[in-house]
Amino acid sequence: MSSFKDAVKSGMTEYLEELKEKLEGLSEAELHWQATLDTNTLIWLVWHMARVEDNWINKTIAGGETIWSSGDWARKTGIGADGSGWSQKMDEVRAFPQVDVRILISYYDAVRSSAFDVIDAMSESDGNNEIDRGRGPITWNWILGHVVVEESQHLGQVALIRGMIRGLDS
Repeated sequence: MSSFKDAVKSGMTEYLEELKEKLEGLSEAELHWQATLDTNTLIWLVWHMARVEDNWINKTIAGGETIWSSGDWARKTGIGADGSGWSQKMDEVRAFPQVDVRILISYYDAVRSSAFDVIDAMSESDGNNEIDRGRGPITWNWILGHVVVEESQHLGQVALIRGMIRGLDS
C-alpha cells in the first residue's frame, strides 16, 4: 500500500533523475550560458534547486542543520556560505563561481539522502505539524508539496535553457 511518503519520494526521484539527464554532456560554457543578462544559468539552477530542498526539508522540517553547512559544501564548491538563491539579484547570479557540476550533483545527492531519511521518519500525522514563518502557519505537508512543485518548475527552466542551447535532442 502506498503512502504520502511514497508519492512525494516518487516525484522527488523523478525530477532529480530528469535533472541529471538534462545536464549530461553539457560543457562548462553551456552550464554558465545566459539567454539574456536577466536569466538564470543552468549551474545556478542546480545549486538553487539543491539548496531549496535542503532548506525546506533538512532544516525546516527536521529542525536541524542543512547538509550545505554540515557537509562543508561552501568550501567544497567555492560558493558563499549563505543564501539559497531566493531573492538574489541578477548581478549575483552572473557572478556565480565556476563550479564543477559533478560537485553540485554530489551535494544534491547528499541532500536527497538526508531528505528521504526525514520523510521516512515522518508519520501520517506529522504532515499536519505547523510552522509559523511570520506570514501565517504552513504545514509539513504543504512544504513537501511545495518542494515538488518548485523543483519541477525549475526543472522546466533547465529543459528550456538546454533546448535553447542544444535544440531538440533525439
